[in-house]
Amino acid sequence: MDTTPFAPLLRFATFAARPDAQLDLAQGALMMADIAYADLNAAHYQRRLGALATVVREALGTNARRLRRSSRALRERTVATRVLETLRETLADHEGLSGNTEDYYDPRNTYLHETLDRGVGLPITLSVIYLEVARRLGIPLRGVGLPSHFMVKWPLPREEGGDLYLDAFHGGKILDASECRAFITELMGATGALPYFDPRWSAPLGARAILTRMLNNLKVIYLHRGESRLALEVVDRLVLLRPDMPEELRDRGLLRLALGEPLLAAADIATYAERAPAAPEVGRLRRRMAELREVRASLN
Repeated sequence: MDTTPFAPLLRFATFAARPDAQLDLAQGALMMADIAYADLNAAHYQRRLGALATVVREALGTNARRLRRSSRALRERTVATRVLETLRETLADHEGLSGNTEDYYDPRNTYLHETLDRGVGLPITLSVIYLEVARRLGIPLRGVGLPSHFMVKWPLPREEGGDLYLDAFHGGKILDASECRAFITELMGATGALPYFDPRWSAPLGARAILTRMLNNLKVIYLHRGESRLALEVVDRLVLLRPDMPEELRDRGLLRLALGEPLLAAADIATYAERAPAAPEVGRLRRRMAELREVRASLN
């Protein structure tokens, strides 16, 4: 294995360059561990996910075979409810996976391997476990990026009563669409936001969007903890994963500036200004970099 300092980032760059349909969610989530955990055995945790899927398959018994044989069964509410209950019983009740309510902003909550080892994590990290177990079983769970709370859902037609949601953070609680809307509306009100539910929030997310949200969570956590070097490692990956989001170049430039890397910072901010010329902070950033160049010139 290449042990150069840039090897993990190069591996992530190769991963991020794949088409959306070819992105493996578990692989991407485990590659995030390179930010803070050297030489993580990712294959071990892939096997852990496979083992969990085997336990769920055995618990489903004949229902597992029915899911494989009939795509029609995947659109039946009774089948979806039974399978979701089995997932909850296996992963939450038996395996003990639950939300970390005691230390929500512990960065370990965002790392997939830590959540598998410790049994606690953020809503999105726990949801990734459910999604990956479901994928191995052919179960059509989808990730849903609700405001301030991530869930998974089983899409169902209107004649079957609509989608079913599972809240991995709260013990795998199963909710119908109206219960999910009520939960999010209450949550929005509690955070001081306008208490309403936008139907667009329930749209399923692909692996790239889920990994983006995980990395953004980690970025915010490290910034709040004052760990700028780790935050920079996170933003490096966001730049690769989301070339459509120039604001990550801006943030990387500012972090590089704070860490004493003015030349690299200037390159990022210049590229950001080219790609987002109408952004309100562009003028201020350009002036700041010009002032820095003047200071550096006066010292030579």
